[in-house]
Amino acid sequence: MTRILVFSDVHGNLTALEAVLAHAGPVDGYWCLGDLVGYGPDPQACVERVRSLPNLVCLMGNHDAAVVGRLDLAWFNTAARTALLWTREQLSEDALNFLAGNPPQVVLKEYDVTLVHGSLRAPLEEYLLSPEQARASIDRLETTWGCFGHTHIPLAYVRGEDGQVARWVPEGDGATCTVPQGSLFNPGSVGQPRDGDPRAAYAIFEPETQRWTWHRVEYDVHAVQEKILAAGLPRKHALRLAYGW
Repeated sequence: MTRILVFSDVHGNLTALEAVLAHAGPVDGYWCLGDLVGYGPDPQACVERVRSLPNLVCLMGNHDAAVVGRLDLAWFNTAARTALLWTREQLSEDALNFLAGNPPQVVLKEYDVTLVHGSLRAPLEEYLLSPEQARASIDRLETTWGCFGHTHIPLAYVRGEDGQVARWVPEGDGATCTVPQGSLFNPGSVGQPRDGDPRAAYAIFEPETQRWTWHRVEYDVHAVQEKILAAGLPRKHALRLAYGW
């Protein structure tokens, strides 16, 4: 059975990333939906680790775009800008080139799926936070289904036969479903969850059965908080890890 690890929004949190990779075990491919950097203390190591993964498809997120000069820093709040400026100084030329070479959206014909960081309407900027917003992206799909990140919230939006879009929220580790036509799935965030659960989030997709499974895994949050503070990054970015918000 083919297993694909789908993950997003690592945000420089190497400890959470390693926990996810270990928890997922052997897989046949990796879909990274963007934002390897920003907020967290280990941007260079995160880029190197993800870049080394076999059978990788990696997107550009808005924080990735900002550090390579593709998105204006004015788009971000003060704390995020501070972290981005610090991050830019930590990254090697090779790491910056890797981030710059990733697209914010890609179609994988083999799996009839569209991968995007934000939305199909605005791949880097828009947050899909409501069924109404999701419908605008689902209507733009030229594939059966899609995956997105950016919101840091694990969920799915599914269009019914009546054209209305429903919001699905997984309950706990191991929540699973079959991917329906006209749907968008979010694996959640590895490095900075925002659904009230501090555990790192990711998903496994099995193409043969079209099964999608959300997962959560604990990691050493305190160690990452200490590294954020030691780097002189905004205290806010350390505190929020403990609450998943």
